[in-house]
Amino acid sequence: MGDLNSETQRFREAARAWFGGLTALAILVIALRIIGTYGFYFPPNFDRGFLQARQAYFWSSLYGMGFYLHIIGAPLALISGLPQFSRLLLRWWPQFHRCLGRIYAISVLLAAAPGGFIMGFRSFAGNPALFCFTLMSLLVSAFTLLAWRDALRRKFQSHRRWMIRSYLMMVSAVLLRLIDPLLRDLGVPDVQSYVWSVWLSWVPSLVIFEISERVWRRAVT
Repeated sequence: MGDLNSETQRFREAARAWFGGLTALAILVIALRIIGTYGFYFPPNFDRGFLQARQAYFWSSLYGMGFYLHIIGAPLALISGLPQFSRLLLRWWPQFHRCLGRIYAISVLLAAAPGGFIMGFRSFAGNPALFCFTLMSLLVSAFTLLAWRDALRRKFQSHRRWMIRSYLMMVSAVLLRLIDPLLRDLGVPDVQSYVWSVWLSWVPSLVIFEISERVWRRAVT
């Protein structure tokens, strides 16, 4: 019986490692593909891509500042956050773990979150998207601050949980780019597809995490 439990545990750990590795690889590939479009943004190209038809207010409002804060901060947070979930990195190189954590927190709090909040006011999907982006900015900022606080207090289990919540919010940028084209291919109108996508990119992930977290806590108590 003990050998069976040990074998099951090893299988679970191997499956978790493979799933985590594949997920990290997918996030990294999509983040790099997002960065690959930045040729349209330096300088801003208002004739093609995301910035098309935004010239009228890009420089005359806060939108331009918010846009550049977001496109610099979000990929930096995604990439710097990926290694943070590696127990090997934490065990063998804790100083690097802390350094990446600071980069992640600063990228979220000073760039990605406020930039996304500013950009939400000019979303072509209107108030439903604005409400979603505002809520996302508040939540990811709160989760990140709470994670930082618990790290300073050396409450590492709580720190890890808050960091997972924060990173799930950041991964919404990746999921949005997968869900929106899929919904449009299924015939959902553009505006409706975008609104559904911005909500689906983070709400299900956060709900699944909260449920699994509670199930795990009950199992170990």
